[in-house]
Amino acid sequence: MKPAAPSRTAEYMALFRALETSRPAGRRLFADRSATAFLSPPLRAVARAARVPLLRGPIIAFIDRRWPGPRLSGVVRTRVIDDFVTDALSAGCTQLVLLGAGYDTRATRLPAAAAVAVFEVDHPTTQQRKRDALDDASGHVRYVPVDFETDSLPGALTAAGLDRDRRSCVVWEGVFSYLTPAAIDRTLEALVQVSGPGSQILLTYVDARCLEGSSDQPHAWMKAVRDAGEPFQTGLHPDEAPAFFTARHLPLRRDESTTEAAIALGLQDAHTIPDIYRLATLEVGLSTPQE
Repeated sequence: MKPAAPSRTAEYMALFRALETSRPAGRRLFADRSATAFLSPPLRAVARAARVPLLRGPIIAFIDRRWPGPRLSGVVRTRVIDDFVTDALSAGCTQLVLLGAGYDTRATRLPAAAAVAVFEVDHPTTQQRKRDALDDASGHVRYVPVDFETDSLPGALTAAGLDRDRRSCVVWEGVFSYLTPAAIDRTLEALVQVSGPGSQILLTYVDARCLEGSSDQPHAWMKAVRDAGEPFQTGLHPDEAPAFFTARHLPLRRDESTTEAAIALGLQDAHTIPDIYRLATLEVGLSTPQE
């Protein structure tokens, strides 16, 4: 992201969540009623227009034609991560760490998150804009300003009160592929240091074949993030992911594309999602790699 500006891709993700929330209750994947608070006036107008049933379809169709893939992939990964967080907290994780939180509202919209300490880690500029937009009086969210390229993540989390001996649920959504390999390695090492045994981690990454031009996937998605000033920097080959994460003491438990996740959710438009974004689930403190 641009150092002096809030993340534009985080704002687009908020728009996608707002559009999904405008769908009828029986058809949407989730509801995020705070998403419009993070939008600029033009995008807020789009989100509000989509609340009108006759306008919703054409608006979503235009976005999907203009930028094939990101919207549906984004709402699918939101639903998958929501389920992951709920399951991990229900299974005994007592801390929720949101790395590169952007305009994530899981701390307040997921019932399971209300009973645990939440640590939101993000670039100071984006985080401040989020705090200015929200009226959150819950008191259980601890904001941790961090630049992943330069700052010490373990020190920042410890100073914010994270207990290294307790199990944490960690979400690292939509950040991995915007960082340099060195910053990724530092962050993964930090997660091993600060997360108690049995902690659960879900991160998203971009299939390296799309960045290398060896994939048949459309290039509109790559162009969109470049035009936003936040180009993808680093990808990972899915067949190399188990060895990559195991070498960093984080055995891979599950790895799927958002396309595969959409199929599992039974979405009719699943086939329209390019196999670009992937969701990887890792576990701390275990030595057995994925079967």
